[in-house]
Amino acid sequence: MRGQPARTPQPAGAMSHRIRWAALATILALAAGALVGALVMPPLKPPSATTVAATRLVPAPERTFDDSHTVAAAPVLAEEVTVLTSGAGGMVTATSCTSGTEVKSGDHLLSVNGVPRIAVVTDVPLWRDLDSGSKGADVEAIQRALAAQGYGAEVSGTYNWSTKAAVIKLQKDASVATTGKIALDAVQWVPADPGQVSSCEVGVGTLIGAGQPMLKVGGGLVELLLPSSMAVLPGRSYVAVAGDIVVPIPKDRRLTGGALLSAVAASHSYAEWKRDPANGVSVEIRLAEPVAAVGVPPSAVVLADGDNGCVVTEDDVVVAVEILASELGTVFVVPDQLVEAVVIPAVEVISACA
Repeated sequence: MRGQPARTPQPAGAMSHRIRWAALATILALAAGALVGALVMPPLKPPSATTVAATRLVPAPERTFDDSHTVAAAPVLAEEVTVLTSGAGGMVTATSCTSGTEVKSGDHLLSVNGVPRIAVVTDVPLWRDLDSGSKGADVEAIQRALAAQGYGAEVSGTYNWSTKAAVIKLQKDASVATTGKIALDAVQWVPADPGQVSSCEVGVGTLIGAGQPMLKVGGGLVELLLPSSMAVLPGRSYVAVAGDIVVPIPKDRRLTGGALLSAVAASHSYAEWKRDPANGVSVEIRLAEPVAAVGVPPSAVVLADGDNGCVVTEDDVVVAVEILASELGTVFVVPDQLVEAVVIPAVEVISACA
């Protein structure tokens, strides 16, 4: 057999030198790997520094929602009319004229030379004395006014016994002489439907003559126009509120109720508007019938479309809701089933309403 070639013996120093270089190469390789790892791998975070999306359950209390808020209404004022003195002139010895009041037939307005003059409110100016047999539009206007106040005058255009009897009743109620006739020196004509007295032009001790301005009527609030763009819930009826006065808001959004207008006219907002008409008059509106809703945080609601959305209950049940409004960090919603608690933030559970 052919023997293996004999190995040349290596010196001990050479062997030791090779081992050292191999060990050094290994160390360098490990160091290089560690350096590359340090450059490529992201640093590890302690568990306490890791962000984990957290959800929690919050109560959804029942709330009554009436959508009460104010809107800026545009006031409509009556035309102001100056009422001229009827009858002969003289010294004003008494006056009952008061701004802000409405005048009706039979009201005492003033006394001239000690003789009381009562109001006759008609839609035709009173220009002559009227008594039995008088005919004309002014007579018919007197008859309509007497009938409207319950004095039972027949409307014929002729001053007859029915008219005379009605005038006597009016004079008796006014505590003046019951003559049964309309005398210019004993009455003061005031135009019908002018609104309230806006100013009194004469006072006690004033000398007046026929045709002199006595008072002004009108110029008061006769209508409020609510803005067509005011924020309301679709399909629901609203009311306007002024103090204790509550009136339905009609489709045309024109408010004409006397009691409501009187309350608004006496308000601070109306006084501010009269000083600066640039802005409207603040009027409170609210739902005619409050809605039973629940109040939830904004993060509990996932929007769908328009006024619709959804919330998530404690069992991860998705419940559709109608979104009414948001107020002071609370969203008022009407769920389509009972909801007692909701998950926040809802977007951590669902990304969209099913």
